[in-house]
Amino acid sequence: MSERLDSVAVAAGAAHEQRAPRARFSLRRVVAVAARIVRQFIRDRRSLGLLFLAPLLVLTLLNLVLNNTASNLTLGIVAPPGQAGEAVVSQMRQRLDQQDSTGLSLKTVPRNQVDATLKAGDADGVLIFPGDYAQALASGAPPQLTLRLEGSNPSAAKQLSATVALLAASLTSPASSTGAQPALTTTYLYAGPEYTQTDALAPLLIGLFAFFFVFILASVAFLRERSQGTIERLLVSPLSKAELVLGYVGGFLVFALAQSLVILLYVVYVLRVHYAGNLGLLFLVTVALTIGGVNMGIFASAFARTELQVIQFIPILLVPQILLGGMFWAVDTLPPVLHQLAYVMPLTYANFALKDVMLKGFGLSQIGPDLLALVAFAIAMVAAAAFSLRQDAA
Repeated sequence: MSERLDSVAVAAGAAHEQRAPRARFSLRRVVAVAARIVRQFIRDRRSLGLLFLAPLLVLTLLNLVLNNTASNLTLGIVAPPGQAGEAVVSQMRQRLDQQDSTGLSLKTVPRNQVDATLKAGDADGVLIFPGDYAQALASGAPPQLTLRLEGSNPSAAKQLSATVALLAASLTSPASSTGAQPALTTTYLYAGPEYTQTDALAPLLIGLFAFFFVFILASVAFLRERSQGTIERLLVSPLSKAELVLGYVGGFLVFALAQSLVILLYVVYVLRVHYAGNLGLLFLVTVALTIGGVNMGIFASAFARTELQVIQFIPILLVPQILLGGMFWAVDTLPPVLHQLAYVMPLTYANFALKDVMLKGFGLSQIGPDLLALVAFAIAMVAAAAFSLRQDAA
């Protein structure tokens, strides 16, 4: 046994002595390797196009959005009748000018249209003056003002509350000899004072993460199926194309739905995000979105040859939806061209539905149009995925 070990050691030593010495560093070889990479990229026109055009597209969208998106808040006013109302509105406008509150605009609202104005999105809040406002000030009794906030944007609600509190404190009447100041009560149409900006972002992040990760999962996994020849072998089997597509969608969807459920439960029960609507309805919206995302990933994989090319689709297919889907800026404040473009993106409808359920407590009938748009997108992507398989068969 020892003789055998000695012979192995001798052989290993001899092989080490015969090994060629390590070559010295050569700049020429470095340049040769770099040139090979350059030639590969030059031959890959798709990668070149995405490398140079995708950043330009994202920068163009950002420029249009940042330079043309209005972030002003609108305060509705239910003024007291007669000259007292005109005086109040004029006094508030003067106070805003003195405070340089350029981010706040005023508009008068009929007394019986307060909630309708807030629901339509025509105002972020409405300040309601009592009908006997002038008489109360004249008698020395502080009048009771009510600030009715829309509430689905906690950041805007808090900003508007602070501004209106300063305005209310500065309101006086020339007829008042006691200097009585109005008392202010705040109520909410949706959400409430306990809601934070995290609560407002949670529904948007649920939709984004579910859509983003399921798209990456499906596109990369299906690309591997194509590159390994699995699709071609399945297409010559008794399986029909519809059965093949539905089978793949079902397999991917198991993980997509599990991911969506984990995200939703984590947000609600671990992060303790407030929500007003039904959790089952939130899951239904997420399911519709993920079905579309899975099939969009299958369809996108037909135009890629490597996993790197799949990742390069993100600036084209996903980043515009993030910028225009209402995550950072309200869709209604976008420039006209981008506003129309936002309404052909599935993430926009998912954001609308998820926000309406979580922050406003809407039911199925109220988010029905957004849910139908997501279902239509999912059906269109199933058809596109089937078409890509037909191309493989050809």
